[in-house]
Amino acid sequence: MQLFKNKKTTDLDPAREAEIRQRLIAYLMPHRKTLIAGMLCAAGVSGITALLAVATRLTVNAMAKGNVGTLNLICIIVVVVFIVKGILSYGQTYFLSLVSQRVTTRLRDEIFSHLHSLSLSFFNRRRTGAIMSTLTNDVVVIQNATMSVRDIVTAPLSVIACFGLLFYTSWRLTLAAIIFVPFMGIVISRIGKRIRGISDLVQGKLADISTITEETVAGVRIIKSFAAEDHEIRRFSVENEKTFHAVIKGEKKRAQLRPIIEFLGAFGIALVLFLGGNEVARNQHLSDLHLPLESKMDAGGLVMFIMLLQQLARAISDFGGINTTYQQTLSASNRIFTEVLDQKSDVQQKPDAIVMSQLVGKVSFENVSFDYNEGESVLTDISFEVLPGQVVALVGQSGAGKSTVVDLIPRFYDVTAGSIKIDGIDIRDVDIQSLRRQIGIVPQETWLFAGTLRDNIAYGNRGATDEQIKTAAYAANAYFVEGMPDKFDTIVGERGVRLSGGERQRIAIARAILMDPRLLILDEATSSLDASSESLVQEALDQLMKGRTTIVIAHRLSTILEADKIIVMEKGRVVESGSHAELLLKGGSYAHLYERQFRAELQG
Repeated sequence: MQLFKNKKTTDLDPAREAEIRQRLIAYLMPHRKTLIAGMLCAAGVSGITALLAVATRLTVNAMAKGNVGTLNLICIIVVVVFIVKGILSYGQTYFLSLVSQRVTTRLRDEIFSHLHSLSLSFFNRRRTGAIMSTLTNDVVVIQNATMSVRDIVTAPLSVIACFGLLFYTSWRLTLAAIIFVPFMGIVISRIGKRIRGISDLVQGKLADISTITEETVAGVRIIKSFAAEDHEIRRFSVENEKTFHAVIKGEKKRAQLRPIIEFLGAFGIALVLFLGGNEVARNQHLSDLHLPLESKMDAGGLVMFIMLLQQLARAISDFGGINTTYQQTLSASNRIFTEVLDQKSDVQQKPDAIVMSQLVGKVSFENVSFDYNEGESVLTDISFEVLPGQVVALVGQSGAGKSTVVDLIPRFYDVTAGSIKIDGIDIRDVDIQSLRRQIGIVPQETWLFAGTLRDNIAYGNRGATDEQIKTAAYAANAYFVEGMPDKFDTIVGERGVRLSGGERQRIAIARAILMDPRLLILDEATSSLDASSESLVQEALDQLMKGRTTIVIAHRLSTILEADKIIVMEKGRVVESGSHAELLLKGGSYAHLYERQFRAELQG
């Protein structure tokens, strides 16, 4: 990597470029022995390739002199050399592939692990497809770059070996041939810079395609319900075509590199053929004299010289490939580090965080305010208290801030002002994992993983026995499991697609029951269900809520008539609180909400 420290090769700040380079080298260091072994094999291959030109000279001269014995010996040596070269070539590929796969495996692990350490605000700001593209496309660029490390060794060695043999054969012809080398360097530098800009564009387009693919797969039901398949196909096709043109633009630049280098090299070869051919012709009458190799250019020497020039041009072209790969690697690495690994969670755990023991279940909001974005207030001066074992409902129009309130309790986000306390302890002082393990959440949109019913129920308590899983399922009214083909080993499909909405919700409730939380959050858990499913789910929720502190976001007010306290929210503020009866007597916001919903149900 030290070969390309010129700040003109990249738009990155030189300090940032140096930092990225050092971080990439750090990924290679644990595998340095394997890497060195691979590079030594690559060096051997490069050296043998250069020496084959010498074998060619000896062969041509042996044929010219009719020396069959020498010719046969050379053939045997060539076979042995190629066997050695094959072994070294295998070692080069194997060792460098091993390093490449180890580095990329570690990188993927770190990216995936770091993603899970970030708060929800990170995922709100990032497109899913862009995150997927980082894990796939950008990491693949690093993988390819690791394989290309061999060129950092072989290209310089080939240049040195070729130049050495060229000078030894004829320093005059060598000086004539290298006139065009500076022009090759200029071409490599200019094309390399253009390729990096195109690489950024290509990776961005690949992220767009990943985003469209993810959205389409996730929203396939909506797409089909609106007969929007043609629209999505066109949308994908447009982005795919843009990606195609970006890739082809980059490939055109890459494809230009070797032909231009070889074209410039051809002038050198032509000059050598002219000068060297004349020298061979002049020296023919001296063939019986014993002159030093430098003083006598024979036919074999001229053939060797041209072969070495071709190898030299190829090695210089490889330098261009190294520069291209380096530019692409910088671009991909900058995205990986900047957009993922260098991101910090908005929710930070204190070094001396308190590990919460069994919760009693008292929750206090004390003058809580919250902004998703600075200056855009979502919650303002929220204060309320939930006593252990109480059921408290949050009601209000859509956008009032109800879901934001419950998202603050498990510290999906941190408050902007004020504090939230559980059992008298500020949750910012608490170990996050110990807090979340005691909070059960049943969301409106249930997420099931594409495993078995057993796996999904036991997700929050993976050490649960079969009997505990079955008990939790039955407590959640999930008796439908008995009618499934493989009972608890039935595969539910991605996101639980093989289950109905009510069945998915009951599995989510069973998951919460098995977790046995002290604090329960129900986020409009029955709002999207039909009457029959709602009844079964509500029974399961009643079972789940027994003896637990419960905070309910209510869509249907009829489901929270027995709540100990109802908190009414408007535009991020608490405007009323009390029991159902108390709030009706006040005749305020809650009474209006209830009357409007009751009238709508009568009319329906």
